[in-house]
Amino acid sequence: MSLKRLFLFACLHTGLVFSQVPHLDRPIAESAPEIESSSKQGIALPNAFLSTDSEGFSATKLGTAYLPLYTHGDRYSGLQYQWNSYSQNGWTAEGNQIGISTKSINPRTALGYNINLNLNEIKGYSLLTTDSYYAFQAASSTRAELFLNRDRVETQNSINNGIYYTLGGLSVEQQLSDRLVGILTAGNMYFSDSNTRPFFRVRAIYDVFPEYGITAQLRYRQYRDTNTNVPNNYFNPDNYKEMMAAVGLRRFINGWRFAALLGFGRQHVNQDPSTGTQLIELNATSPHYGPIFSRTRLGYNKSAGFQGPDYAYSYFMQELIFTF
Repeated sequence: MSLKRLFLFACLHTGLVFSQVPHLDRPIAESAPEIESSSKQGIALPNAFLSTDSEGFSATKLGTAYLPLYTHGDRYSGLQYQWNSYSQNGWTAEGNQIGISTKSINPRTALGYNINLNLNEIKGYSLLTTDSYYAFQAASSTRAELFLNRDRVETQNSINNGIYYTLGGLSVEQQLSDRLVGILTAGNMYFSDSNTRPFFRVRAIYDVFPEYGITAQLRYRQYRDTNTNVPNNYFNPDNYKEMMAAVGLRRFINGWRFAALLGFGRQHVNQDPSTGTQLIELNATSPHYGPIFSRTRLGYNKSAGFQGPDYAYSYFMQELIFTF
């Protein structure tokens, strides 16, 4: 079968591939060292995304960007290009994407906005896509994030038939005590094949050892598909529920930010007996100063898919910013 699993994958669904891996799976607030602005005039942003799954579906995305308006790695505006390639059991598809992007995020608080608009073309189908959000302080102890995503559903059937989705919603983070944070995410996905997917997700994050950046997390997510009679363009059960316990780690070392997450859970698909799920995430972000800025992300998820409860998906994402 079957990206943005940028992290809508771990957040919202199983067995359904998007085109990047997302912002929704992190707490809105996080501490970070101060950053330094770049005085360079030329900015290049090469990036790569590679993914594969247990059903033989692979995606390769290679991109670059020119950022004439650049302050630091979380504040810039510019143009971007991406080449996308997919394969599965002898089937292949290739396409291009061009667009504009503007980003202004405070790395100490993760508040701000990231807005992009792209024209994606593949298999004779053109699609206007976006992966945009705005995170803001709603109250003294409450942060919120509005998000909007529109992209192709990245499975063989969906790419061949031009199937896409539009997803919108709200995420609210509430500081419940000095060490406990609660996060509620809710929204709806609208598929171009007439299916919709209302969803919600709840997380509780407790700082077990704040001095070491270690947290204990409980995660619950649930969604339902309103039309399961559409062709098998993607995994679309009547109901899906998952409860997961996880341990998180976040450390700052010499200006670098490192984060890791290890989770194990149980899932219910329709009325079937519960089965196990797994989630692993590894992240590394370099300091914002200097001629090169880097972000690296690795992930693995085991959950349900077309062929049963043991669908597995893994990905690697690398982003570099060169100033010259």
